Amino acid sequence: MKDEDDFIFEKLRMNVQRNFPREDDISNYSKPEYYSNKESLIILETERNIDKISDFSQKIDDAELTPALKDMIKILKEMVNYSKVNKEGEKKLEKINEYHLPTAIKMLNSYLDFCNFPVKNENMEKTALEIEDVIIKLNKALENMLVEMNQNRLIDINSDIDVLKNMLEKDGL
Repeated sequence: MKDEDDFIFEKLRMNVQRNFPREDDISNYSKPEYYSNKESLIILETERNIDKISDFSQKIDDAELTPALKDMIKILKEMVNYSKVNKEGEKKLEKINEYHLPTAIKMLNSYLDFCNFPVKNENMEKTALEIEDVIIKLNKALENMLVEMNQNRLIDINSDIDVLKNMLEKDGL
């Protein structure tokens, strides 16, 4: 845990220095290797949340929830990959990390507690089912957000397709 915190603090320091350079530091931050090696804190936070959800998917043995968690991990990894290349994707990730993922992780903690509790009652079972349902709904929302993130790329590709078709028609092909 200490190494992970040190890594995050180092990335935070690098982000602060990049965004608020001192005059004597400017040459250090214009180096291309600095930019190619940096990861945003939002991406790092998302990856930490993915790791937490992965832990839950290994601890939880449920026919509906376990596959839903694996789907969530897959969707979040796609969002991270997109955001590493397209900075506008980080805005979506920031929103997801502010509320959606911390709340989901809190619910998954409770779910585990309910499942491991020696005596179960009707309210616990009902709440566990509601958690399963809300995780599945969250996946749908994440899928929609991923589609939105890729919407600009789709528009660009469709424009390129239209231009190429028109050029081919003009060339008689």
